Amino acid sequence: MERVGALTADTPDVRRLADRLAKMNNAEREAVPGIGPRRSEIIIGGSLVYASLLEKMGLKGFRYSPLGLRDGMLAQMLAEVDLRTSVHQKIESERWAGVLEVCERYGIEQRQVEPVRQHVVELFDALARVHELPEEYRLWLEAAAMMQDVGKFMNHQGHYRHTQYIIANSEIFGFSPEQRMIVSAVARYMGKSRPDPLDRPMRWIPVDEHANVTRAVVLLRLAVALNQDRASAVLQMKTHVYPKRVLLELVPGRGGAELEAWSLKKEAAYFREIFRRELFVEVA
Repeated sequence: MERVGALTADTPDVRRLADRLAKMNNAEREAVPGIGPRRSEIIIGGSLVYASLLEKMGLKGFRYSPLGLRDGMLAQMLAEVDLRTSVHQKIESERWAGVLEVCERYGIEQRQVEPVRQHVVELFDALARVHELPEEYRLWLEAAAMMQDVGKFMNHQGHYRHTQYIIANSEIFGFSPEQRMIVSAVARYMGKSRPDPLDRPMRWIPVDEHANVTRAVVLLRLAVALNQDRASAVLQMKTHVYPKRVLLELVPGRGGAELEAWSLKKEAAYFREIFRRELFVEVA
């Protein structure tokens, strides 16, 4: 893909162009390259307002690209298809930067939630034959793991509801509104409640994604259960998948693994309900 550099426009030039357009009639504006009949009637208001904003804010000018919205959409589509493209790598980097920005804004320390992210990725990869989730859920689970506690910024009590609201309504670069709703729903159900199609968070998600969201919730609940004692070293885990059961073998950190094993066993019934397999936990 050809790399296009940023172009600049000085504020005085923007003012001169806005004034010039205002003196033209509609036919003359239509003839200006790049305006055409669809923009000729509305461009005066936009150009005058933009010139005034630049002047009032004391800006020397602005940078722009000759590419348009369709170019960006095509680049993103290419990035989603070919994971090797530089565009894909840039989008993934900027997506993750957006997640970290939300964490920083709401006082989440990365070192505290990073073990949860690591474990949910490990579970996603090791249990691929069990959960059968689309590959994009890997990133969405990582994002949910990092942002699961942002609701505590508002109130510790019932903070998962606040978490869902914050994620769903935050502008996170690289995530579409639907993707934000999915990530927010996954982070929402880390407490006692379970996903229900009639819940407000689920009503905004396409029905054909409900089962995927529920499976993702189970994986994140397991990752959270694996990180009960944050003062201890990150637990090591070995995952064994059998036709009718899954065995999680824990290698204790400095603080042991009894609390984590107990928390995982509490999720066994929900795991069996969703995946139709028994979940066993052993401490090595």
